[in-house]
Amino acid sequence: MSVAVIQGASGALGLALSRHILRHTNLKVYALTHKPTSTENELSEKISEGADVSNSKEKIHDRLSVLGDVDVREERGLERAATIVKEREGNDRVRLIACMAGILHTEKSLSAIDPSTALSQFQINTLGHLLTYKHFVPLIPSRKSFQQLASEWASEGEATGSGDPAKGLVDKEGSLCWSMSARVGSIGDNERGGWYSYRASKAAVNQIVRTLDHELINKSSSAIAVGYHPGTVITPFTAPVIGDAAPEPSKGRFSVDQAIEKMVAVMRQVRRRRDVHQGTDARSSGAAGEPEWGGRCWDWKGEKIKW
Repeated sequence: MSVAVIQGASGALGLALSRHILRHTNLKVYALTHKPTSTENELSEKISEGADVSNSKEKIHDRLSVLGDVDVREERGLERAATIVKEREGNDRVRLIACMAGILHTEKSLSAIDPSTALSQFQINTLGHLLTYKHFVPLIPSRKSFQQLASEWASEGEATGSGDPAKGLVDKEGSLCWSMSARVGSIGDNERGGWYSYRASKAAVNQIVRTLDHELINKSSSAIAVGYHPGTVITPFTAPVIGDAAPEPSKGRFSVDQAIEKMVAVMRQVRRRRDVHQGTDARSSGAAGEPEWGGRCWDWKGEKIKW
């Protein structure tokens, strides 16, 4: 079975994305959380809440595995989780890696800088992505292996009507590495200053996405790597900054459900431009204005954010 790996699945957006995948695709979900293994059943129940009639909670539980004690600040937890996925599912089964974990501390001036807090932001917001990719990208199929899998899905689709298990969430011709970034990580867009370590951690994750995408191309992986800015989402993560503000989608402020709807809409658009694997410069503009999504950061409107 094809797999989605959701890092940071106990956070508001990670949990909601896990739930969406279980409801609307046939992918199996491995939900990774820093919380202890003793809370795995509790998180499993939360993710499974609201299962619709056509996709019963029993079926959802069959496709959901919660793995606790996966703190992205400690590599051994990620290594253990990747080993579990490989042993249970085999090679070439990971279709989506979504790095959702993050923390936010907003220093307004140099005097507010605390080294340990700044380091934590880099450990979780930046290195957490890099280490997640280190251990899970090897489980993504190569382009050659993916073609074989796609052929199998096509045959199954003719027989059962199931077809591609991603159901359009991920491009039917590839896999996806998805990193939560932020507009404030853009150096070109920084017109107000502040938020030193958070801005820097997100600028760094953009560089990781860019570099990873080059490696994916060079190694003929089926995957594409992108960063994503979800707007301002009303969660405990943003509460210290925005307080009890109400959703205002026209200004990019969303409830969790609204944010997931926007996120999934952008995910569905991401695809590798065909000429990238034909020896053409992967960063050129592309024929007929077709964008190259890989190695870039996009916002909730599907618009590219400048570096």
